[in-house]
Amino acid sequence: MTAHGYRGAAEIAATLDHMAAFAHLAGAVPPHLFDLYHQATLGRPQIVAFMDQANPTALAAMRDLFQRLHDAGLWVTRRNSIMAGLS
Repeated sequence: MTAHGYRGAAEIAATLDHMAAFAHLAGAVPPHLFDLYHQATLGRPQIVAFMDQANPTALAAMRDLFQRLHDAGLWVTRRNSIMAGLS
């Protein structure tokens, strides 16, 4: 996705949007999948740097959505590093 610049960053954020919608509607997304997606995106400094440069709005939306998922109880992470970043 990084080769696609602005649109690639938007697609990374859209994937989280789709997962969150499915979690809200069907309740069928286990928390560990959000952990894995966080690790693959916001947990990787090079992806955060790419998104911050290519599409900072998408990056902010992802951060907000992860927080809202946690606040709604749809995502309870067991990773201290993620919890520290959400606070």
